Amino acid sequence: MAIHLMPRKAHAAAKHTRPRARLGASLPLAAIALGGAALMSPPAAAANVCGERGAILKRLEQRHEETPQALGLSADGGVLEVLVAPDGGWTILVTYPKRPTCVVAVGEAWQTLQLTGGEGV
Repeated sequence: MAIHLMPRKAHAAAKHTRPRARLGASLPLAAIALGGAALMSPPAAAANVCGERGAILKRLEQRHEETPQALGLSADGGVLEVLVAPDGGWTILVTYPKRPTCVVAVGEAWQTLQLTGGEGV
């Protein structure tokens, strides 16, 4: 199966004509904010790039220098992975058992937050 990933700027231009929202969050916040919305949104589902997980990870590292930084398990059994590049570009992947891995969101200006201790953290 061939995997075709567009350069980040071309991908953004092809999908949206309006500016992207910036997201800086830890994986639990990203999973809540993007996981549900991206996985349930018909436009997002229509734009998914899917394929073999290893091939997608290799291509994202080669083209965008993105490497896995966080992961979590969604309520419906999918594994969400956040890949981040040194320049702040990011991709969120979802993988379900016995299904191909899919890109569900991409963006820029990723920021890792240092959470302080407290109730519920």
